[in-house]
Amino acid sequence: MKFRNLFILAVAAILLCLSSCKKKETEKTYMAGTLAFTNDIPYYVMSGQKYALSGSGITAPDGTAVAYCFSNSANNKRDTVYTAPATVEFTVPDTLGTFSITCTAFPVQSSDKYYVSAESRYFVIVSDKPGTDEGSLTGWEIRPDEAVEKIYGRDYYVVDAGGLQWIRTNLCRVDYDSAGKHVFGNAYADSPAMQNIFGGYYTWEEAQKACPAGWRLPSEKDWVNLLKSSGAPDTLAPMQSSPSGAGNLMGFGAFNGETLWEYYRGVNVKDLNISALPFGFAMITSAGYDFVGYSEYAAFWTSDQYEGKGVYRYIYKESDEVFVGTADKNSFAANVRCVR
Repeated sequence: MKFRNLFILAVAAILLCLSSCKKKETEKTYMAGTLAFTNDIPYYVMSGQKYALSGSGITAPDGTAVAYCFSNSANNKRDTVYTAPATVEFTVPDTLGTFSITCTAFPVQSSDKYYVSAESRYFVIVSDKPGTDEGSLTGWEIRPDEAVEKIYGRDYYVVDAGGLQWIRTNLCRVDYDSAGKHVFGNAYADSPAMQNIFGGYYTWEEAQKACPAGWRLPSEKDWVNLLKSSGAPDTLAPMQSSPSGAGNLMGFGAFNGETLWEYYRGVNVKDLNISALPFGFAMITSAGYDFVGYSEYAAFWTSDQYEGKGVYRYIYKESDEVFVGTADKNSFAANVRCVR
């Protein structure tokens, strides 16, 4: 019995030792350095656009080579480079939606000793084909016999409302310098791919000069006339919020499959005239543009000013009211509709 117990203890000790040795042999550590995944991909991109990707900064303590793999979830393509800095060109595929691209640094020969290092960047693929099933903006329909006007080289559909002609989509003018930086207006999320989908975002000062010759920025009086033709009280006056009419101004639409105006009690989207969509607005600071209010607010500048501030009209998703607001002329950016 004593020998049997000693034998069991000996076997247990051997197994413990083997287990300890095995654990020691398979224990991994992290490689040295910090992964630097550099890229110039904006958050919104369009099919066919090309961007440079680069990975560097990781070394293996035992001196083995480190490779960098670039993979994207849009088409599951992988590119592996065995030198650092590793650089590849990424071409955006033609699948709409939200995807990621990942840079992974891994040891070429010591995978049993070191963990890989990885970093991902998310992006949204969009398409500028309004009024079709192939574009990011769907559900927005071209009306029968609707007039089309060429503005800054782009076609705009025009609707008669409130005694004027209004463009049915947001003005899309954004001017860039030779380095590709916006110098007049800005695209949503600082992504040029969004310029012709959500339209431009302008300060009040820029909005005064945004419309081309023959067109102009609507005044408060113009908005009041539009609202009266859209269900607002006949007593409505400039600088007064309208208690009704937002649903008639709201347009049908979805962005990459996501409905833009969600249903709320008391708000009936009818899309009778200007097809307003909730593309939000932007606050401008020294750090840049902060875009907020997507899928909640539609905001449009007027040509009026009040107590030194610019006047704008806005719609909120949960109300049939059309509000009037004021904002700083240079630190608030909203969309623009042109009239004539």
